[in-house]
Amino acid sequence: MIRVVLDTNILISAVFWRGRPYEILKHGIGGKYTLIASVEILEELIDRLKNKFGFPDMELLMYVDILLSHVHLVQKTSAVTACRDPKDNKILETALDGNAHYIVTGDPDLLVLKQFQGISIMTASEFLESFH
Repeated sequence: MIRVVLDTNILISAVFWRGRPYEILKHGIGGKYTLIASVEILEELIDRLKNKFGFPDMELLMYVDILLSHVHLVQKTSAVTACRDPKDNKILETALDGNAHYIVTGDPDLLVLKQFQGISIMTASEFLESFH
């Protein structure tokens, strides 16, 4: 089965808007492909939803609980320095350690790579065009 890492910006977009990121998350939860995440990605998601967007604690817990029940959580063991923004290396590390085929992101610092060790890096639109 196809294994996909969704960047934090895609997960956040899926919460607030019913666009392409939402469609990707919905299909992943529905089992069309395996969603891969790490504790570090979930920590960033929680931090952004709570501190940047003021997400209420109960809704935050429900969302994270739904994610946890539908993602394959990997423990990062790789150390990568390939991204021009060091904070984004966790996405590459998660994809590498989770044997992902794709990273879906809206982050230009990741998109500029196009590929990393055989893992395709693409926008939500590009991913949907490839698989739907």
